[in-house]
Amino acid sequence: MSALARLGAALALLAVLAPASAHAAHGGVPTVAFTVPDYLKWMIHTRQPVVVTDLRPTADYRAGHPPPARSVPVAGLVRRGGEIPPEPMVVLYCRCTLEEAASAYAYLETRGYTNHVVLQEGHDGWVRRRFPLVK
Repeated sequence: MSALARLGAALALLAVLAPASAHAAHGGVPTVAFTVPDYLKWMIHTRQPVVVTDLRPTADYRAGHPPPARSVPVAGLVRRGGEIPPEPMVVLYCRCTLEEAASAYAYLETRGYTNHVVLQEGHDGWVRRRFPLVK
């Protein structure tokens, strides 16, 4: 197994084991699956099939986003949700509260999505790691 394949396997395991601190409760945040920025970067670098969806306002998206990201602002998710294909893996990110990200996640779940996750640390985590941005 190549070093890149071992890295991908390790990051995939980390993504699965990453703590999901959002749990459904009476009026609480729904359960959300997360992935870590390093795994998303690996997926992009190795050309794995992934739909990266930026939930931030359009102006923020234009200011800089991960290379394959598409803009579907959370404010227009119900109207524009059809622009997000249900396959392959869908990674949602924003610069918002966990509740807002969880709401977008839950909305997609009600639409039949089964392979979607929220990026831990959102856009800020991507930027802190100095991962590539497109402007």
